[in-house]
Order: sequence, then C-alpha cells, then structure tokens
Amino acid sequence: MVQFVSLVFKMSATEIVSVGIELISLALAEECRKILETRKKRRPRRWWVKPWIRRREKLGASTQLLVELAAEDSDSYRNHLRMSEAQLDFLLQKVSPLIQKADTFLRPALPAKLKLQITLHYLATGTCFRTLSALYRVPTSSISLMIPEVCKAIYDILDEFIQVSTF
Repeated sequence: MVQFVSLVFKMSATEIVSVGIELISLALAEECRKILETRKKRRPRRWWVKPWIRRREKLGASTQLLVELAAEDSDSYRNHLRMSEAQLDFLLQKVSPLIQKADTFLRPALPAKLKLQITLHYLATGTCFRTLSALYRVPTSSISLMIPEVCKAIYDILDEFIQVSTF
C-alpha cells in the first residue's frame, strides 16, 4: 500500500486520471461480459416470412377466390365484400393514395387493393384476424395495423357522404 501511495505521488494529474479511466473501463467491461453470459440466448429465426404466407400471390383470396367470384358469381363477390367490383374499384381509386406504402429494399409493400379487400371483408363479416390471415395469407400483426388505417382513410375520403343523426 505504501508503494502504491508513493507511486501515485510521482504521477502527474493526467496520468492519474488516465489510470483511473482505464480501471473503470476494465471494471465495466467485466460487468458487461457477466451480463451477456447470463442473458438468455435468443433462438435464431427460422424464416423471415412464413412459407405459406409467401405464396400469397398464387393462392391468396385476393388473387384466387375474388378473381373467380368476380368473373363467375358476382352475387357471391358482393356478399364477400358487401359491394360490387365497380364500387370496390371506385373506392380503391379514392383511398389508394392514403393507404399504399412504398416498397422497401427488404420486401414489397402490401398492395392497397389487398388492404381494402381485407378491411371490407372484416367490416362485412366481423371475422377474426386469424381467419383473415389464413384466407388472405397476410400475417395477423399486419392485419391488426392495416384495418384501422384503412378505416380512417375510408372515413376521410367519404366524409362528405356520411350523415350523422342529430337527435
């Protein structure tokens, strides 16, 4: 201890500060190492997008079922979305700029038409998000974010046509 004290008196103030910083950084590094060792290891992802969702463009309701219904059975199409194909196209034209996102480097954005179809089917039937997810091949987390966004866009676009009772 006496040698340490005499060594400290021989050092300049900057040397003392740098030694102190070095000791503190070594202690912090040791603490960080301990924390990282005890931390639970996260399991690596098996896939970025589930394989059955990746087949949306081939097998999803938007590209299969609704196309067939529009061509062969317009009553069933109307029952599915509670509007005709012409009405859907009109609404899509109005709402599309508000709900269409830009494609990214990682993945393409969901089409505005798909978002609108999912929202209209949800509003028409009240189907749970899991069923919509399976039918349209879109993750439930995406559906839970898109439905309020599309509903707000529809409200904003059709605000002049909406009448609320005053009594």
